Amino acid sequence: MDSTAARIAQHLTVGDRRAQAHCRDTQSRMKPIGLALVAALAAGCPPRSAAPTAAPPVGLAAGVKGTIEQWRQAYEVRSMDTLAKLYSHDATLAIVQDGAIERGWAAIEPVLRGRLARATAIRVRITELQVAPLAADAAVATGLMTRESTDGTTTVTENGVLMLALRKDDTGWVIAGEHYSLRRLEAIR
Repeated sequence: MDSTAARIAQHLTVGDRRAQAHCRDTQSRMKPIGLALVAALAAGCPPRSAAPTAAPPVGLAAGVKGTIEQWRQAYEVRSMDTLAKLYSHDATLAIVQDGAIERGWAAIEPVLRGRLARATAIRVRITELQVAPLAADAAVATGLMTRESTDGTTTVTENGVLMLALRKDDTGWVIAGEHYSLRRLEAIR
């Protein structure tokens, strides 16, 4: 069991076998997606030489975490302009949430606009954030995310695991892939 799944399992009630099974199921479903994200990012990277692998560039983790913090804040202030700057604007961008996938900026932009427009307030908390460098210009970040949104009448709280694939371009770090796996209340009862 990897460290993220172990931390999620620690938050579950010891005797709750269904929740533990759900955690294992989620982990097994996320593993192929994570591998696909890594493979997609690696496909665009130059081939590795036979030389020893260099340490990740200084500041890579800080740069990635800075972009994720901007992303979090953009949701909280409901700024589509800021969010748009943080995503890759090509056809390879993919966002997966709750078993549904959107591909390409042209399809994803209206989804993000709609999410921001429906909410009168959004609060995002990310904990246990880990950054794994893939190359000097590519990384995967994982963490636990809680997102609360309200339309003024009803508040919806989502808890789950967030995985972001990021790449560095001329403007800085941008999100090339996003996967948010929600933990359903009925699955942990």
